[in-house]
Amino acid sequence: MKQLVVVRHAKAEASAGTDLGRALTRRGHDDARRRGEQLTDFVTGATLALVSPAVRTRETFDELNASLGIGPEHVTYPPGLYEASAHRVLEEVRAVEGEPSTVVVVGHNPSMGDLVWMLHDGTHNGAWKAYGDRGFPTSAAAVLTYDGDWFDIDPRTMRLEDYLAPPAR
Repeated sequence: MKQLVVVRHAKAEASAGTDLGRALTRRGHDDARRRGEQLTDFVTGATLALVSPAVRTRETFDELNASLGIGPEHVTYPPGLYEASAHRVLEEVRAVEGEPSTVVVVGHNPSMGDLVWMLHDGTHNGAWKAYGDRGFPTSAAAVLTYDGDWFDIDPRTMRLEDYLAPPAR
């Protein structure tokens, strides 16, 4: 069973010298750290992380990883994840080699929310209702599962197991 964890970066500052350079706010650091603590129940076994190269996604991953403990040799920063469409992110996931049982993707909206929407198989459970009601706010995470190989994942083939988001503010 494969598990895909899709995470939108946490709350970032409104502006910086460049969009790539926008850093997390204090709230963003706190939310990302909490999300990492929650994800320890899901992220087990061999794990690979695909992280957008933007400062806010790197900082989000660092906060998540304080709890997850993914080694640096299992983290990549594909340039294609910045400003990527959901289909482009899916291409990155399909290209995963080896046998990680879990892939964690940390990126941006709308692609992260669109990816979850695109991959979800239509199974209705509490997680799907929560997602549908909230959308994909900053520091949201979705946990999807798939019984097959990474290169075979297609739209509507994954089950949404859980959805984690900060409280509505």
